[in-house]
Amino acid sequence: MPRPALKKERREQILQAFERCVARYGFEGATLERIAEEAGLARALIRHNVGNRDDLVEAMVERFFAHSNAQWTTLIEALPETGKTKALIEYLFDSRYSDPQLVLLTEALIAAGAQDAELAKRLRDWIDQSVDMIADVVRQGFPDAESDRVEASAAGILGIYFNVDSFALIGDMPRLRTLSKAAAQALIDNLEWRAVR
Repeated sequence: MPRPALKKERREQILQAFERCVARYGFEGATLERIAEEAGLARALIRHNVGNRDDLVEAMVERFFAHSNAQWTTLIEALPETGKTKALIEYLFDSRYSDPQLVLLTEALIAAGAQDAELAKRLRDWIDQSVDMIADVVRQGFPDAESDRVEASAAGILGIYFNVDSFALIGDMPRLRTLSKAAAQALIDNLEWRAVR
């Protein structure tokens, strides 16, 4: 029987390999053989350390949402006390922070959600939480702005961000990234303009 630390390390190794396979081949193409090869482990070790395919999918989905929530929390906590909205937009549209594998994994999860009602609901909740987190940052900078306008701006920023990141898969597109960042900033400028009007 492997040591608990080794089992945890192997589980992580397997889940990382599974994510890379899903990003590259989609859920259907992420076979146990490919996962084992990607992880550099025997196929039997996948079952031993994670479980069957359903267990593997469930563990990867949980890992995705936990990782995403941790990233959002870390980002929000790292924002400066003043100018949070501007700093958030700077971060979201900086190509250095784009993760093509994460984009592919997200797209694979969305595609899988079309066939899995529970996953689709979790993805919708995840999007709603992301909009809420952005809206909270925007609201701090514009406390007098109407709530529905703040939420609309947050949803617009998130939508623009997802769009730009999805195109990053074909290579960095500085013009699209710059214009998209300006569009996101325009949503905020509109709130500012309305507040002083």
